[in-house]
Amino acid sequence: MTTLEHSIVMGGSMAGLLAAAALAPHSARVTIVDRDPLPVDGPDAFAPRRGVPQGGTVHRLLALGEARMEELLPGLREELLAAGAVPRAAREADTVLDEATPNEGAPAAADGPLGTGESAAAPGIDEPGTLWLTRPVLEGVVRRRVLALPGVEAVQGAVGGLLTSDDKRTVTGVQLRGGDAGELHGDLVVDAAGRSSRAATWVEGLGFERPRTLGTRVHVAYTSQRLRLREGAMPEGAESLGQPATGNSPFTIDLEPCGADEHILSIAGTARHQPPTDLEGLLDMVALLPERETADALDSALEGAEPVGEPSVAKAAGAHRQLWEERTDGPAGLVHIGDSAAMFTPLYGQGMTMAAVGAVALRDTLTGDGADGLAARFPRLLGALLARAWEITTSRDAQIPGAEMLVDGAVVEELPASEAAFAV
Repeated sequence: MTTLEHSIVMGGSMAGLLAAAALAPHSARVTIVDRDPLPVDGPDAFAPRRGVPQGGTVHRLLALGEARMEELLPGLREELLAAGAVPRAAREADTVLDEATPNEGAPAAADGPLGTGESAAAPGIDEPGTLWLTRPVLEGVVRRRVLALPGVEAVQGAVGGLLTSDDKRTVTGVQLRGGDAGELHGDLVVDAAGRSSRAATWVEGLGFERPRTLGTRVHVAYTSQRLRLREGAMPEGAESLGQPATGNSPFTIDLEPCGADEHILSIAGTARHQPPTDLEGLLDMVALLPERETADALDSALEGAEPVGEPSVAKAAGAHRQLWEERTDGPAGLVHIGDSAAMFTPLYGQGMTMAAVGAVALRDTLTGDGADGLAARFPRLLGALLARAWEITTSRDAQIPGAEMLVDGAVVEELPASEAAFAV
């Protein structure tokens, strides 16, 4: 059912692509705007993008995210396997998300993974997915599928501002700068620009209140190195090896398959503890692990490993959420999704999953109630869906030594509970 003439998505990363897939059945045209090219063919289609800092790691796509993406793009899992993703032999305990992970203060499971009335048979919010894959492979396949949908196109450029009606109460498009500069007019703008989004400032400039923000600062730093292991290097029956952070070490170490008969060694530190940025340093850190059984297994697996390319380095401050759902007034024609609504600490693999959850919610909202009043209705629905994952992330972050909790950028002793939690 087409209810929109032209929808504009700010941002061509995973949240923007999935939002475009959600909009395609309901909008005659969908235009994705991104400052980077969005290739679908050739070697660049699966290359890391400048705007994706975690592109060098093995991505933990959770089962819930995998299921929601499959809803939007049927057959996606098979295409990912064909593109080089590796099937997981079993849903092993995750070194970060296993049952032993302290989770004080996080909500208990309710009637569904997000506590919002879904089927209890849906995958749990921390349940590992069925694939080992990298972000460039996932994004490349999704991008190819989405840009092949009828009416969906991409333009290169940066959004420099919002176009509005004369009374500034309705967003009517975006102003572009760079690339295909000019104006794009539409009846819905979706903010999926993530970290680079300036929507809160633009909305304030229109005379509306900025959303309240919540956040954490745990200062995560990653180094990842792609490797070709010798034949039989992994212990019999093991797909991956890992060591979570402990009281003796603030570093998480993972050696995981990434396709093409290669593995990625990733070391992540928190609380400003930065891992080495070269392979020799990474191997030295593994050798010095106090957990000797894990160290010996990793040492053995890494013996004679050949590096593929250079190490990849990334940092993330922590989690950040804009509470768009709390506002009682805002411009029509504008909604926010993905990291523009909630940015999750990357240690827990929740970001893409919740972007997929939000995209399916956008599709279902348009299916059920159409586009009228969407800008008022959708933030409340999305806020409720985000609440459980947000509380799990922030409760885990709070247990990291030196973690800071933030409200509107100011440090507080603890974050307030979300009023939207578990209520749609």
